Amino acid sequence: MIPFFRKIRKKMADDNKPMRYARYAIGEILLVVIGILIALQINNWNENRKDSRAETNLLMGLQNEFKINLEEIDSAIDLNQKNVDACFRITELIRENSLEKQTVTLDSLLGRLGILASFDARRAVTDEIINSGKLDILRNDALRVLITRWPALLEEAKEDIGFTVNNYNNNLMPFLINNFPLANAEITKKFENKNIRMYSDISRFGANFSTLNRMKLESVIWHHKHNIDFLLSNDYELKETIKTIMSAIEKALTDKN
Repeated sequence: MIPFFRKIRKKMADDNKPMRYARYAIGEILLVVIGILIALQINNWNENRKDSRAETNLLMGLQNEFKINLEEIDSAIDLNQKNVDACFRITELIRENSLEKQTVTLDSLLGRLGILASFDARRAVTDEIINSGKLDILRNDALRVLITRWPALLEEAKEDIGFTVNNYNNNLMPFLINNFPLANAEITKKFENKNIRMYSDISRFGANFSTLNRMKLESVIWHHKHNIDFLLSNDYELKETIKTIMSAIEKALTDKN
């Protein structure tokens, strides 16, 4: 088309008709401008389509990641709640003066105290979004804020986990080792992995309940429970955040359809 206009422009110039030549020249310029605008529009459309596909992939990756995180946090809550339940039961035995009457139950409960659950979140997709500058691809403002805050929430919870483990190892465990045959807890353990070899006989040693400092036992058990209470509180808050993020992801996917 452009060569065609060039021929007309030459003919107009040869015929000495400047007005008609000017009109055709303007028309040629308009066609070029329109062509450029169409090309830009097509390019923008292609870029938007690429961004839309990238956003969909990120949203689906996030959806799968936080679905797994929800299952993991539920598992951590369940284990830590069982630990708290064991603390309550041991305290009941102390206050009922029934420790020596239920030694098998006590052995099992003392073993349960060492089963602490830490929530290890899956964060490959969230880290990729944050660290590779893909956050702007997500058009949902609420989701972007939640994803940005997520790593900080995990770090805060991690601090409480470390404190609880240190208290268990440095305070509770030394007292229990000095007063109870903890090896008996092995008898009540249940592992699905059959490759793990377990004790099958109880210890020939027993707790000396006549000299046991029951007040201290009650106190160290309470302190252990107190720390796990913080873990559970964090876990429940993280669970609510996970559910909020999943709702925002679902909304973002729905808005795209």
